[in-house]
Amino acid sequence: MAVAVILGGGKGTRFGDPLPKQFKVLGGKPIIQYTLEAFYSHPAIDEIIVTYPVEYRKEIAKITAPFSKKPIHLVAGGASRMETTMAALAAAGDRHVKILFHDAVRPFVSHDIISDSLVALDRHQAVDVVIPTADTIVSLNEAQDHLLSIPKRSLLRRGQTPQGFWGDSLAAAYRAIDPEILDRFSDDCGVFLYQNPDADIGVVTGDDKNIKITTPIDFFLAEQILYSGQAASRSVVSEEKSQKSVVLFGASSGLGAAAAKAMEAKGWQVFAASRSTGVDICDPEQVNGFFKEVASKTSEIDAVAVFSGVLKTGKITEMSREEIRQMIDVNLIGSLNVALASFPYLKKSSGHLLMVSSSSYFRGRANSAVYSSSKAAVVNLTQALSEEWAEDNIAVSCIAPRRANTPMRRKAFPHEDPAICLDPDIVSQQVVAMLEHSQTGLIKHIY
Repeated sequence: MAVAVILGGGKGTRFGDPLPKQFKVLGGKPIIQYTLEAFYSHPAIDEIIVTYPVEYRKEIAKITAPFSKKPIHLVAGGASRMETTMAALAAAGDRHVKILFHDAVRPFVSHDIISDSLVALDRHQAVDVVIPTADTIVSLNEAQDHLLSIPKRSLLRRGQTPQGFWGDSLAAAYRAIDPEILDRFSDDCGVFLYQNPDADIGVVTGDDKNIKITTPIDFFLAEQILYSGQAASRSVVSEEKSQKSVVLFGASSGLGAAAAKAMEAKGWQVFAASRSTGVDICDPEQVNGFFKEVASKTSEIDAVAVFSGVLKTGKITEMSREEIRQMIDVNLIGSLNVALASFPYLKKSSGHLLMVSSSSYFRGRANSAVYSSSKAAVVNLTQALSEEWAEDNIAVSCIAPRRANTPMRRKAFPHEDPAICLDPDIVSQQVVAMLEHSQTGLIKHIY
């Protein structure tokens, strides 16, 4: 059994806002809700304990109310980080179960980190999540006005959360420690190691995106991570298959053709469609008809990829309405048509929908206004569907490659040197890797 403890009992005074930072709204949701969703949606987490500032009971109850399929216990936090841990341990009971303690204000913890932490507890007494430090770390004297030493950076790591323990072992460490020295510690591994100097504490590699939102600049960085689509924290439950059946739209040339070739090289069955084969993604009936045709040839459709696209350059005021309409129809409406048609098939297979955006979605570019804005909409569509379809165990992701050496690109920019563009085969390798992973909501930038 595995229990997750979300440590949200602090006031967040360093943030400089009277509202505790875990309740601050990020991208339309309180920060702590992202954290809760990451653990709640992980299949190996059986029970969750959420700690909160004592005067915010109503707020946390409202946030957790929709999550009713797993036991969630609300526990008032203490005056310090360590007191909050002790309150959570009291609620968990003296059980020999795996317990992960995670900061409520680290909203982008991934399912991989959670899984790796739980597995590592089978080999170690405790587990810490760490990442390398790019900065040099220095050691100061007690007065903090003199440098004493510069430890070897290659042996240093920055600690993140979750930190994992066997519940009864950590509870014993807290019972035995002198309460007068608890303020020396900033985390649970420190307490555990102090009481068990010879303890076997393993380490799990964390992620730079698993940031802790402590100051306003951290909040700004969190917004950029979220809006750029790099914050995928959950994976859907899907059966790993060495061979897949894939429906691929836009396979006649460019990135789609390269992806189809890479998939077939892996032994996957690819059902390719494009306007040249009589399937226009702007036409819902043609799209639905193609899915029915494929379904008659294979037992399940494991993945669907949409590579169809149109790029026309020029000032928007000099484009015809027909040109504008075509780009919106193919780049956005077509993706919507495919998504709607694919849903019942991907729900049956716990499959994966992959769409294609462009690096230009970050910022609209002159002479590419319609293309850039429609590709930005595809990113937004990916993020929204990944949340809507998560309970149906459908992964939805998107690639956003920089300019690639494709016929569409060469036609739009005839004087561009192909040597500075991405090789489509590099993109196709990334596409295959994404379809082999069950992570959802990820916007993969390919450089």
